[in-house]
Amino acid sequence: MENKLFKTYIQLIIFLAYLLIIFGLCRIGFIIHSGILNSAITGTESSNSLPVLDIMQTLFSGFRYDGRLAAPAAFIFAVLYILFTFIKKAKTHAVIIFTSLISYIIIIASFVNDTYYSIFNDTFNIILLGVIYDDQSAIFHTAVNSDYNALPKILASIILTAIAVLIYYKIYKKIEKINKTISIKQAVPLGILIIYVLILITSSTFNLQGGDLSYIVKLPENTFLKKTAPGALHDLDRVYRAYKDIKGESFEKYAGGKSIQQVMKIYFGDKYTNQDNISSIMEQEILHNGKSNAKHIFLIIMESLSDYHLSEEFMNGGGIGNELTALANSNDGLKIPVFIQNGYGTIETMDMMITGLYGTYFPVSEMTGKIPCFDSSTGKIFKDLGYDTNFYYFGSSAWRKIGTYTVSQGFNKSYGMENIHNKQKSTWGIYDNEGFDFILENINKNHDKPTFNMILSASNHPPYDIDTKKYYNIDTEKIKNFLDTNYPKEKRFQGITPEILTVTEFSIKSAANFIKKTYAKYPDSIFFVTGDHFDRNYPNPNRKIFTSTSVPLIIYGSGVSEYKLKYAAGSHKDIVPTIAAMTAHKGYKFHSFGQSLVTDDKNKKINKERIAIGAQSIANGRYIFNGRGIEYFDSEEKNENDINTANIFWDKKKAGEALSWYIVNKGYNIPK
Repeated sequence: MENKLFKTYIQLIIFLAYLLIIFGLCRIGFIIHSGILNSAITGTESSNSLPVLDIMQTLFSGFRYDGRLAAPAAFIFAVLYILFTFIKKAKTHAVIIFTSLISYIIIIASFVNDTYYSIFNDTFNIILLGVIYDDQSAIFHTAVNSDYNALPKILASIILTAIAVLIYYKIYKKIEKINKTISIKQAVPLGILIIYVLILITSSTFNLQGGDLSYIVKLPENTFLKKTAPGALHDLDRVYRAYKDIKGESFEKYAGGKSIQQVMKIYFGDKYTNQDNISSIMEQEILHNGKSNAKHIFLIIMESLSDYHLSEEFMNGGGIGNELTALANSNDGLKIPVFIQNGYGTIETMDMMITGLYGTYFPVSEMTGKIPCFDSSTGKIFKDLGYDTNFYYFGSSAWRKIGTYTVSQGFNKSYGMENIHNKQKSTWGIYDNEGFDFILENINKNHDKPTFNMILSASNHPPYDIDTKKYYNIDTEKIKNFLDTNYPKEKRFQGITPEILTVTEFSIKSAANFIKKTYAKYPDSIFFVTGDHFDRNYPNPNRKIFTSTSVPLIIYGSGVSEYKLKYAAGSHKDIVPTIAAMTAHKGYKFHSFGQSLVTDDKNKKINKERIAIGAQSIANGRYIFNGRGIEYFDSEEKNENDINTANIFWDKKKAGEALSWYIVNKGYNIPK
């Protein structure tokens, strides 16, 4: 008995140490690969010297996070070990199977987290929820047939798990052969001490009272290392908890303890005077007849089109984005100087574009059939204005139920790649140029009707398996030289390649060609072009807030020359009010959280102070704020009150999300 107790104690301690070592080695591997080899720690403009003290602090902080998982696993190990002591033949098998399972979870999670960082420039975050509802077959194909090396990583994780478990097995067997005994008087206090230590490691606070490590643990200043410290499994747990909060039935919980009345006051300010209906306070009226007179309206949402793609640096250096920029700079074009995204990913932005509601990570499209057509839905608004409303997606209509979702929200017809026959197809859908050709063919067939057309492209998406040479003469060598010259490979963000930018340029050319051909044939058309979200492939790993949360908005076509910009900054929520202001008749009433970005008063000075609300940032013409820090644009003045104003609008952003959650889950009526 005394011998069994002693071996139990030793096996428990060794198993705990083993897990902590596995966690630590995975963290070190992540730091070496993503942080050092792929320059996430230093970036392209920072010092080449490694922040050694920050790395040491990360490892120590990570040890505390790991203890919260390793110690409970050690408790389970102890229970298994003791139970199977009475079934000697099965004990070793049970221990090794349990150890293998835990080891593989830790190692594969680290590999996946490393890949995730190469895509999103972040460790596991709430964007991961998209995998639950996304096209799993396309995701699998992307992982297997891209530069993410999914299969080699899976194989490597299996091999590393086997090696780790083999080493542990040899140690385990040696301990099993120990014949040393301890007395009961020694065993009891030693057992109490071991349990006490396990509790301390579980609490991770060096006392018996635990707490939220986000507040307790001191994290390093380095952005990458700060994200690295918690570890993949803790980040996954955080995503899961966020998902539970979003899916929960309590509005107060989602709104951070605030009531619906308090949230209304934060968002609408003095406009809210105890109204009992949210829709009524969202109502807006067109004050002047639109000067566009557009018969055909096209709202083009380009997959992963980022504002930096249309910058002078990328146009002049890499020959990217010239054609769309030329349209924006023409007499019939406008481009918003600061335009920020209303979604972290495609579906979140599309929720805003389709329903007019802020993205909340609540899977609105999955509720199709259970939710009404919202008053602010884009299809509903333009159907009311007499347009034949069409939604086009160059991918599958089954993706996030986008086909039935859009029809339920007021679109007369929804087209997916299954409707676009005899066209070239990649992993995620029809090639952009061929998808646009299909739309023009549809307009030709039904040109007598006024049409509103929302379009979501698909080509500019991993695994970027597009045969671009077949369609456009894109200078791939110029793109490669541009990257190599301006962003040396050893310092460059690991996710970007010349091939990716080639596909981006292919997508841009496809949209620009469609606009030019359609406008030439139908001059009574107007086009709004934006991106769904930042493409996450900017070559510099050290990204400014604006770079990583901005997309373009270009307005081009009939009547645009009659307008000038009213505000310097906008976001996706402002697009529909802008279209309505330019095309609708005086007196028309509609519902929206946004504002028109244009005015027909050519003498009116552009307003640089109005703040636009996005998903990850808020901005005006002088600065951008992400909830943590403020970033001023070049040559813009700083005001002492800017940070206070920014925080007020950050709270308004969260209030808008909470109101949208309320509308989706509970409707428009507010209880008295």
